[in-house]
Amino acid sequence: MQLFCPACQAAFSGATRCPRCGGLLLLPHEVTPESGLPEPREPAAAAPPRPTAAGRLMVGVILATGLYVAVLKVTRGVLRLTDPDLADGWLPGPGPGPGLATGSGPEVVPAARSLATAYGAVVAAAGQARGLWLGFGVGLAGGGLFLGYELLAGASPGDLGQYLLLPVLAALGAVAGAVGSRIWGAAPDLSLHLEKPQKLSSSRFLTEANAAPPARPTSWVRVLLGALVIVIGVAVADELRLAAQRYSGGLLRVRSVGQGEYITWQIASLAVLMGGLLAGASTGAGLRHGFLAGSLGGLAVLGLYLKSGGSLPPIDWWLARLSLDGLPPTSPSVAVAVVGGLFLLGTLGGWLGGQLLPPLAPAHRLRRFLD
Repeated sequence: MQLFCPACQAAFSGATRCPRCGGLLLLPHEVTPESGLPEPREPAAAAPPRPTAAGRLMVGVILATGLYVAVLKVTRGVLRLTDPDLADGWLPGPGPGPGLATGSGPEVVPAARSLATAYGAVVAAAGQARGLWLGFGVGLAGGGLFLGYELLAGASPGDLGQYLLLPVLAALGAVAGAVGSRIWGAAPDLSLHLEKPQKLSSSRFLTEANAAPPARPTSWVRVLLGALVIVIGVAVADELRLAAQRYSGGLLRVRSVGQGEYITWQIASLAVLMGGLLAGASTGAGLRHGFLAGSLGGLAVLGLYLKSGGSLPPIDWWLARLSLDGLPPTSPSVAVAVVGGLFLLGTLGGWLGGQLLPPLAPAHRLRRFLD
């Protein structure tokens, strides 16, 4: 029969004392935790270094800034090889700034900043359980650095477009961070902290594992409120921009008609995102609520666009970017572009609202605390 040495952690047969250390060998049941004998302790392994949230935020912002400068320089080099006049008109100055919306191509700089912000947010949020907030921080900090550089490089403090890009980059960073944490998820914690193992029962684990997920009914009040915010935001976006310019005492102003139309579209896009976020926040089914709010809001905006004879400034700017501005308002292509764009933004806002503001606790867990 084999006996066990608790000091050497080895079993031997045909002996009553350990041939290695000379200690008394014990039967297997005599070395259980209830026997009262001290268990041998292995040296604790050194914990791997874990980067802090501040470190991840710093790395994400540095990568986003570097990628933004690299994209602009590569784009400028390619354009100078093909058409130097186009490079001077599309890209502002010899460096990464100033002038957010100067020239004939104002979408180049925001597109480069959006791409860089999304990349930095994904890298910062990879391997984290709550990457959405890290991505949001990367977008907010990176957007603040871009804005500060524009102002220090000589951009006009009254340029409204450069201020509106800050919340857009923060929202984009939050979405990219959430996606990054879903693709590269955090390593699961497999350690079990059991205080009283003798009182545990397998039925308790079976009850927890087989608990039915709580139902998430559709809150039609939230859906209607979100659709209403979408419709109002699109309808009054141009008036909001004009009011901001009028009552700012000349502090906020635009330098061209095209820049004003672009800022109006940005305000309308933020309103659509906020409508989807309002519909999906704290419902537990943000994607579904954003889908419904975006669909209803898109159909309502299409009806408003047809009733106005095709004269909604944010919709006009969006159709011009898709080369559909020459078609009549009743064209099927126009309807698909209007409803589809609002549907996608509303769905994205609903998903973002469900991620940012989840329910406090599922119903079955609340019943456990109250019982």
